[in-house]
Amino acid sequence: MNSNWQNEFNWIHVSGILISQENENMQIDLVPQRKDVLNELKMEIHPSVSIKKQLNYDDETGWSWHKSWNLPEIEYNINSLPNQIQLQQGTLFVQIFAVKALEKPLQYKNLGIKGESKKQIIDQQVNFRCLKFTTTSYNNDHKKFHLMIILLYSPVNDQNMVLSSIISPEIYVDSRKFARFHNIPIYQPSFTELFHYDLLYSIITKRETKNKSVKMIKIENSIIGFINYFTASNIRNKIKHPIFLALRFSMENQKKIKLLISLQNEDNILQKKAMELIQQLENGCYEIYTQQCYLPANIIQIEDLQLLILQYGELYQKSQKQNQKNKNSTNIKTQSQSQIDNIVVQKVKIEQFPNTNNQPILTTKYEFQNSVKKEEDQYVQQQIQQNIYQQYAQNANINQSQLYFQSYLNQTYQNYVTVQNSQSLNQYFYPYPFTSSQYIQWKYI
Repeated sequence: MNSNWQNEFNWIHVSGILISQENENMQIDLVPQRKDVLNELKMEIHPSVSIKKQLNYDDETGWSWHKSWNLPEIEYNINSLPNQIQLQQGTLFVQIFAVKALEKPLQYKNLGIKGESKKQIIDQQVNFRCLKFTTTSYNNDHKKFHLMIILLYSPVNDQNMVLSSIISPEIYVDSRKFARFHNIPIYQPSFTELFHYDLLYSIITKRETKNKSVKMIKIENSIIGFINYFTASNIRNKIKHPIFLALRFSMENQKKIKLLISLQNEDNILQKKAMELIQQLENGCYEIYTQQCYLPANIIQIEDLQLLILQYGELYQKSQKQNQKNKNSTNIKTQSQSQIDNIVVQKVKIEQFPNTNNQPILTTKYEFQNSVKKEEDQYVQQQIQQNIYQQYAQNANINQSQLYFQSYLNQTYQNYVTVQNSQSLNQYFYPYPFTSSQYIQWKYI
């Protein structure tokens, strides 16, 4: 829909389908089904909506609001004729939704809304207070939202019937001030990493320097303690885990956690500081409720804080043991891989091999401790020696002494490995007639 409906926050009638947030198969047909109902009620409906405070507006963005802010009070009137409605067998009620338009025309997705969003009509009107958006345009591909109000008639033992559906202009919802202009990444693990359970009991202090004097302030379980904790420069890597915040700043040490932060304080400066810190903490991991009216209907209050602390301590210890197991397993795998690498790598023993006259020559003998590699190299050397022998044996006049020498040569040659380096790139055996049958000659090129 076009958000430029002049500079007035006008509501218009809407038709189509509203898709449930939890189940896409659950849908509400927005087309009014009111002919029979209106004939029964003998009334006409002319809904109107008024907002006590105007939303933010600028020419570039249009209408906008912040997720952490209360929506202004919304008053809904049905303006029916006649003025007095007698409902003996059913109920009229109104429900407000935060929705976004989908790609398909006339289809909307329910995004949920904080607060009491469904109320019964009393004296032809109903007021909605303490409502908040549950998500932002940034988390929905920068799409703008709408407020949608549906008037429903609920007969006894029958399904709800839509009598009227109206929708607001588009609203861009920010997570915090100027969030659409600054994409600030949030380090999510800082909100989910487990903390040492001793910190639930330990004394935490804020160091404050004023007029060259150092003052240590104890972090108390109060709104002031909450502010001091997150503004203390001496406390690094502040814990943002929801269990830590709920237990350290629950405002109740006896039986229940009612609210995480209570802002019932007459000091406006403290309230402003606390709200700024809360807006910084709110993220995709969890949200902080500051008033009872924000709490969803399906919440379960936590009984017995001591039991919660014990359960968290057990969870922390199990997590530490599992991390230690994973660490040991990683070390074993690393050591095993290192041993395999050491076996595969060739360990070479280098020594000088003397000639038959017991005079050392510059020939190097290699012994491979890797048995598989040694067998492969021996087989290769046998093939090389056999090729050399077959190449020259047919043209040579071999006597018994030479055959004896050749047998000796075959045995000796297997102990040599061709060495390739910068000084001797290619090395081969010199097969021509020898000056002495007791001497082995090598030729280098």
